Amino acid sequence: MYLDKLTNLKNSNALSKDIKNEEFISLILVDIDSFNDINELYGFSSGNLVLQETARILKEFALTNDSSLYRIHGNEFAIVEFKMIDFPQFVSRTEELSRLFKNRTIYVEKLDMEIFIDITLGISMLQDEPLRTAGIALKKAKKSNLRFFAYTNNLDAKGIIKKSIFWRDRIKKTIDEDNVIPFYQPIFNRNKEIIKYETLMRLKNKSNDGKVDYILPYEFLDVAIKTKQYLLLSSQVITKALSDLDKTNKDISINLSFKDVLDSHFIEQLDDILRNITKENKKRIIFELLESDLITDYTVLEDFILKYREIGIKIAIDDFGTGYSNFAHILETRPDYIKIDGSLIKDINNDKNSYEIVKSITDFSKALNIKTIAEFVHSEEVYNIVNDLGIDEFQGFYLGKPTPNIE
Repeated sequence: MYLDKLTNLKNSNALSKDIKNEEFISLILVDIDSFNDINELYGFSSGNLVLQETARILKEFALTNDSSLYRIHGNEFAIVEFKMIDFPQFVSRTEELSRLFKNRTIYVEKLDMEIFIDITLGISMLQDEPLRTAGIALKKAKKSNLRFFAYTNNLDAKGIIKKSIFWRDRIKKTIDEDNVIPFYQPIFNRNKEIIKYETLMRLKNKSNDGKVDYILPYEFLDVAIKTKQYLLLSSQVITKALSDLDKTNKDISINLSFKDVLDSHFIEQLDDILRNITKENKKRIIFELLESDLITDYTVLEDFILKYREIGIKIAIDDFGTGYSNFAHILETRPDYIKIDGSLIKDINNDKNSYEIVKSITDFSKALNIKTIAEFVHSEEVYNIVNDLGIDEFQGFYLGKPTPNIE
């Protein structure tokens, strides 16, 4: 299933499986030029010998460069790099591979002759669909009569690599120095009293002149996920947030994604943290789970909710109303809170559709005895509208901004 019988290399099924959960991939698609001509001139058996010899050369090259090799189909191979690699180094590697096959001869013993071959390369760096984008690059190279072509523009790739390396090192330093900081945004009831806090992640940064500022997740989170540092960041911020339960009598909510729920290592760390929390404090913890069409297995989600409900933790469904909300599954999970997505709240004073959707969600939640929270309440006008709709709790800059302090 995962092995190509002719070359004994991993096949396209294996490649799809191997790249499925990898975040940082560089891929070179290798195409033997005019291979149909080789089959027609010398026969398919000779063509197979050419493929086997090409596979041997590519395998040696891949091993030398600590990469993985696959035969995709026919006369196409893929050389894949799964770890972060410096852009100039990757370009140099591609050029070396191209030179390796320039005017290359393959000796076919059966015919007692040498067959000249050459290759064209399609390159994909840091793309969500590496095989597809490498294929596009390969077609471009052939159409333009180039030896290789990169899907990602060279300047863009240099910038992406430089940014990724910068944030990888910055995140590592922040983790080592224990400078992952929880910020808390207050959530208010209908009397404008703070009743809970949402935990948000920040990286503490100290400049050379001693000035301290805090970096928001949109700058570093993608890189943290790609470089496998997200779990360490999350562990630090959750540990600190839950230890802050002793500083307040309010509830504290923690954001979790469905990807977190599926990650056994994350769950192990979460359970280790919770073992140090008292039974009473656990009753003041809320897990905010992102509602989206990325939830692929509601059975897993329901098991997760049941497990933590049994120890007193409450559940909120975050960003409700975006994507394709499945009301039937909400009926089954019965969260304690539904947090209405900010994209619906922020324009509710001008957008009739947003108003009607929020009204429907509110009515639906009340019928099920589920409390509603409106986020992104950024003005008095918006606050008055969502308050009149009967929403239970409110969050946004109009009421309170995130700070490292908790009361």
